[in-house]
Amino acid sequence: MWPLLLLSFLSLSLILERFFYWNSLEKLNNNNNNIFNQFTDLNYLNEINKKEINNNPYKKLLLKIRNFDLSTQRNLSIALSISLQSIQSEFDRYNNFFATTIAVAPLLGLLGTVFGLINSFSFIDIGNAGVNADEVTGGISEALISTAAGLIIAIINLVFTNYFKSIKNKQLRLMNEFCGKYESFFSSKNLN
Repeated sequence: MWPLLLLSFLSLSLILERFFYWNSLEKLNNNNNNIFNQFTDLNYLNEINKKEINNNPYKKLLLKIRNFDLSTQRNLSIALSISLQSIQSEFDRYNNFFATTIAVAPLLGLLGTVFGLINSFSFIDIGNAGVNADEVTGGISEALISTAAGLIIAIINLVFTNYFKSIKNKQLRLMNEFCGKYESFFSSKNLN
């Protein structure tokens, strides 16, 4: 039961971290047109520094593309796609932990059930039927609680993992749209 308790506290803290992270990005996306207008200013692109990035993936994207040769449209396109891939790893943070928790929590619950049943069977006195019924049923009850706890932890992690995946897909779609706008803006600027 202790490993399940530890796993539940850890997964709850990481779920809250991801929830606040995605919530802050959602607020940022409400100002998407303002962001695009701000980031198409070439002077602003040169003035971005690492201290003012915070959790803004658009600023991180633009900070990363500054390290590339942006003299041609093809170079800009490659720089944007490479930078977008590196930001995607930040979006996937803790996904491996959540996937492992979804798989391991029910197994830990079953393991607790097995140990609980073994413990409750040790109370059975073969010659005296019904004497230790309270200890046996209490052990079975305790065993089933660990199974239920493992399933609850897995279900909660599964629900939030799918929720975070849907938000990530939406955010990637918006980032790709931003990159497309950014690329077309600079291609039209270079053609004029």
